[in-house]
Amino acid sequence: MTKQNSSNKFRRKVKPGNKIGRKIGYPTINFNVGDFSEFFTPGVYVCEMKIDKKPYRGSLYYGPKINHPKSILEIHVKDFSRQIYGHLIEFKVCKKLRKPMKFSSLEELKRQINKDLRALQK
Repeated sequence: MTKQNSSNKFRRKVKPGNKIGRKIGYPTINFNVGDFSEFFTPGVYVCEMKIDKKPYRGSLYYGPKINHPKSILEIHVKDFSRQIYGHLIEFKVCKKLRKPMKFSSLEELKRQINKDLRALQK
């Protein structure tokens, strides 16, 4: 489960990532992990955020990178692909969907991302 801060809301500046999500059709908003490990356990979460004061829902991933032990924090926002590097984004973690998983192929990863996105509808 998530370790709670007082409101479970965060404001962080968007940074460039490795663009892996974009290459597979699921662009993400990336942040420096920094002190997030104090509040999150690795996994995929439903989150709500504001981008330029407009509300969105997304799936937040916190955990190790593919083939690398260092943790990352990224959010995929369905139907959103603007470049917003340097913008301050306010987001709130709502609920954990699952623990991190290892995938044997990009197709398997894409199928799981689609399942995660369907969970945002609930």
